[in-house]
Amino acid sequence: MTEQIERARTFHSLHVKGNPVVLYNAWDPGSAKIIEKAGAKAIATGSWPVAAAFGYADGEKIPLELALDNIKRIVGSVDLPVTMDLEGGYGVDPEIVARTVTLALRAGAI
Repeated sequence: MTEQIERARTFHSLHVKGNPVVLYNAWDPGSAKIIEKAGAKAIATGSWPVAAAFGYADGEKIPLELALDNIKRIVGSVDLPVTMDLEGGYGVDPEIVARTVTLALRAGAI
């Protein structure tokens, strides 16, 4: 968790007025490594590229467990902050969305 907190702090520090954060989307560990090697300071995981990489349509069609496993593998492959596009949180009830966010944080997303 300490490493994740440091990554979150790093991500927060990138948000400087007048200097926008540019995020490139990774969909698997290989694409994340390429983005890191190219000099990015943080990585995003968009819902569409992740879903498409596994043969699913966008719109929470990829099973949450698969998306969480994927983010865990991506986070483990790089030394950068990694965000996760949770779309609508895989639920409409606040409790379900909160659970989804908690699971994403446990998987290493910031």
